[in-house]
Amino acid sequence: MKSRVLFVTKGDTGHFKDGFPYAMELAKIVDGGLFILFNYDKQIVKTFEDEMAAAAFAQAGETETARDILSEREKALTGEAEQKVRLLQVLSQGADLIVEHRVTTDEIISAIRTVLQDRPSIEMVILSPSLMEKEKSISFKKLRRQISRPVVTMSRPAKA
Repeated sequence: MKSRVLFVTKGDTGHFKDGFPYAMELAKIVDGGLFILFNYDKQIVKTFEDEMAAAAFAQAGETETARDILSEREKALTGEAEQKVRLLQVLSQGADLIVEHRVTTDEIISAIRTVLQDRPSIEMVILSPSLMEKEKSISFKKLRRQISRPVVTMSRPAKA
């Protein structure tokens, strides 16, 4: 069974699972698996201190150490994403879904395009409410132009 539904969510918030039950139900309906794209903010991944430490090692000729420093946070994010996927698999208990995932710090629309190019079996994209929190977080005009699959957006109810 191949992934047929792409669920895109913010990885760096506690609301990463918002909308997951809906995505899971859609994956069951289309009799396919679920692919989760965790999007992290670049500023969270790259800290100034890490970059300065890496630059110091690079200047001293320790390029391998510099690369290790820069990739360390990325490895931590991948491990964090794997824990989140295990939690989501527990939530989907009883639904024989294959859950794949990827971590990205790229701009949302280009990250979605990359996944869709790598996984042509994906038929639908679902955007988590966690992506809709900031005003102008996603350009819907650009989304319509660049994504050729149906896109479902979700938002949280307005507060009174």
